[in-house]
Amino acid sequence: MKDRRQAAGKRAALVALLTTAALALGGCGAPEFDYVKNADDGVYFKVPHGWQRIEHEAMDWMLSGEDPASVAAAGRRERIWSVGYDASVAAQPLHLFLGTGDEPFVYAMVRRLSENEINAVSLNGARDLLLPVTDSARADNAQNPVFQGFELVSDEILPSDGSIRGVRSVFNYSPGGGSLQTFDQTVYVDDAGRRLYQFILRCSASCYRERAAELDVVVQSFTVRSVA
Repeated sequence: MKDRRQAAGKRAALVALLTTAALALGGCGAPEFDYVKNADDGVYFKVPHGWQRIEHEAMDWMLSGEDPASVAAAGRRERIWSVGYDASVAAQPLHLFLGTGDEPFVYAMVRRLSENEINAVSLNGARDLLLPVTDSARADNAQNPVFQGFELVSDEILPSDGSIRGVRSVFNYSPGGGSLQTFDQTVYVDDAGRRLYQFILRCSASCYRERAAELDVVVQSFTVRSVA
């Protein structure tokens, strides 16, 4: 009887040891999110762990067409911070506009504004930073084959704390007549800090619909704090 009790005690101790080891190993797994911050400009957000980071130089070259070694590009680096995150294993800046499948892409940008710029910038202008969203901007680009299939899904003015004003617009485009893509764009203007903030999540329309809850967590994580 004593031997049986000892054997049972050993088994219980072994089970407890294995359980503790499993929990310890589980705690060493990959994090769910990568947290991104630019404290100098007061911007913070998170993306799922494993999305590939694309640095400012590559994003800026794709959007501006300027040689990264040029004086113009150097000047832009003084005024603009940007970064991309691509869920595709074949990450590239062009996926900001059109992916090869259902992999989301995130683009964040901060632009430091002059006094004249901060006085002139409007939320309507902010909506049209990357793609034409307002009626007037779309009318100006009506003949451009790149901007096809526009649909406005939603548009809301975000709560303001006095110095920071913002807007979130969700819209569809079929860039160049390709597959329908959904763009979820948040733009803030910090009047006190003289900064403009842009955050865009792009995915195919079906991806955005099917993964709405997951992707909204990423968009809602975008946080701006005035650095005035």
